[in-house]
Amino acid sequence: MNISEQYRSSMEYREILRILQRSSATSGNLVWQSSVLGKNIVPIQYFEIDFIAREVVIKFDDETFSIDPDSPLYIKLSYRDTVFKISDFRKNTGALHFTFPELVKTQELRKNPRITFKREQEKFVTLKSSLNFGAKDLGSELKVRAFDISETGLGLIISEQNRSFLKNNRILWITGLQNDFFEAPVVAEVIYMNTDVDPGFQIKKQKILKVGLKISGNFPEDIFSHFIQ
Repeated sequence: MNISEQYRSSMEYREILRILQRSSATSGNLVWQSSVLGKNIVPIQYFEIDFIAREVVIKFDDETFSIDPDSPLYIKLSYRDTVFKISDFRKNTGALHFTFPELVKTQELRKNPRITFKREQEKFVTLKSSLNFGAKDLGSELKVRAFDISETGLGLIISEQNRSFLKNNRILWITGLQNDFFEAPVVAEVIYMNTDVDPGFQIKKQKILKVGLKISGNFPEDIFSHFIQ
């Protein structure tokens, strides 16, 4: 295993919207386009989120900078150094209009080191629906593979068949790591869910998802230590 900081892809609508909202209140956002002449970098004066049209409206100084309407846009936001590409946009006087991006690259900002497991390691986490916690129905319980962990978060590999379990249970209980079970569950929130999965974790003829959980509270220290060994 290794400890690393990296960018990750997100297709989670709520996370992308949150990134856009927070970036709209910050400075240092920019647009760029690439051509044979090099990179044309255009500062963003400010941008707005049109919730009715589900669009982003970017304002820039069109007297100083120019935008080629026939070339893709690359947007870099100061919040978490988020980057995404826009191929379809409208250009008006001093403004660019485009729909919410479906995919962004955003920086991991975990306060605690993240431990990433090797492909050959098989680490499992047991989840249970917080709505049905305490029920004896094992159908509300799910055992899934982990690809990384920190003291405040978990990265999981989950079958596409279990997407509905996650969509219906944004708040989950973690009840165990590997074969060790907690005396009291640890609450977790689904932060993102996308298909950006390392090929080494792919299973033949199965569609799988990469899922990120944010932990509230703490894992039992002895079980956590045993899990990361």
